[in-house]
Amino acid sequence: MAVVAMVANFSFAQTTIDFTKQAAKLKDKVGYTLTAEGYTFEADKAAGTTVPTQNTTSKDLRHYAKNTLTISGPAMKEIVFTMSVAGKKQWGDVTPSEGQVTVDTENGITTWTNTNGSTTVTFTVGTDNTYGSNKSKKAAQFDLASVTITGDAAGKTKQPANLAFSETTIDHEVGTEFTAPTFTKETTAAVTFVSDNEAVATVNAEGVIALGGEEGKAVITASSEENDTYSAGNATCTVYVWHYNVYKKAAAVESGKKYMIVAQRDGNTYYAIPAKESYNYGYLSTFNVEGTVDELKIKSSYDDSFAFETLDDGFSIKDCYGRYLYMDTKHNSFQFDKEKSEAWTVEADENGTFSITNNGKFIQFGSGTYTSFGAYDKLQENAVLPMLFVLNDNESGINGVTNDNTVKNGARYNLAGQRVNNSYKGIVIENGKKFVVK
Repeated sequence: MAVVAMVANFSFAQTTIDFTKQAAKLKDKVGYTLTAEGYTFEADKAAGTTVPTQNTTSKDLRHYAKNTLTISGPAMKEIVFTMSVAGKKQWGDVTPSEGQVTVDTENGITTWTNTNGSTTVTFTVGTDNTYGSNKSKKAAQFDLASVTITGDAAGKTKQPANLAFSETTIDHEVGTEFTAPTFTKETTAAVTFVSDNEAVATVNAEGVIALGGEEGKAVITASSEENDTYSAGNATCTVYVWHYNVYKKAAAVESGKKYMIVAQRDGNTYYAIPAKESYNYGYLSTFNVEGTVDELKIKSSYDDSFAFETLDDGFSIKDCYGRYLYMDTKHNSFQFDKEKSEAWTVEADENGTFSITNNGKFIQFGSGTYTSFGAYDKLQENAVLPMLFVLNDNESGINGVTNDNTVKNGARYNLAGQRVNNSYKGIVIENGKKFVVK
């Protein structure tokens, strides 16, 4: 719900947006976008380890240490953030890209001001729980129930520039047809376009986006200056370019190869993901797909693999952050250390699983009702031993990015025999092979 009011004897336009009545558009492993009353809120994981989101129960917007929140729209002179119930418990500082911030803990608000006005401002969440009531939690959060934005004088309000790309995010698989989004505007001012990574995506003076030839992420920004009729404006389109890494069920382990740690139970296939980079220990959480498959396809922008290297009479296991996994004598969770590598013995079983052991404990999936990997000295109730899916370099390699309109992949079909496009997620069949698209 949004409320627009005139305050201070009609001198300023004030808009209040209740986030709990809004629906943010979540972006996988990135953050979210929310637009209300002409303002756009874009949250990004940035340098943090936790992805900002909208809580499914309380509906407040949650931001974590080192996340960024960018607010853009008509010229803003003051933004009053009202902390949610959760936000008051782990309340951290935020640093704005311009302007000043003050904190009122008694009333549960953080206030940003800029007397010159801003059409875009980015806030970066700090690292420490500075103002929160729950002092047992050290990490900062910036969780919002609502926001009140005060802008230019009502009698002087200008029309919004309304710069917009038809898509704010493009998720492009290498080798498939690339269709550039369209760009529209209402302002009569000149619009400038820039790409922060032309190796991945470029943009011309008309706002037409093209691929640059490399994988990665590029943010395309359109911006216009204020004129007599229109406010200044901007719009962004984020382009992700990637290929699929193909992992196939392995019967043995080779040194120097990358593997997914996989388990199959109750008709599902689960695969481990590395613990957060800041963790020194923990169980390995999982993603799962329906069905028991012999092949997984994972976007190259996600590195969920583990490298196995020969060490003594076994193998070291290292995650994507360069941390070695090992077990201590007290815990069933993994220990993580970039310097300390220990050997795991790896023995293949006839049923396709592996016994992977360190310090007398062997890796298992799903102890009791859990859907994570740990290591134990005895087989746990309901647990299964892991499989290993090896990265298939031949099928994961790419030959560069192309802008032509020819689809390089073969036709894909779901299990019902219906042809599906490249955005379809789940089990698909292509060229007679069955695999999972994440």
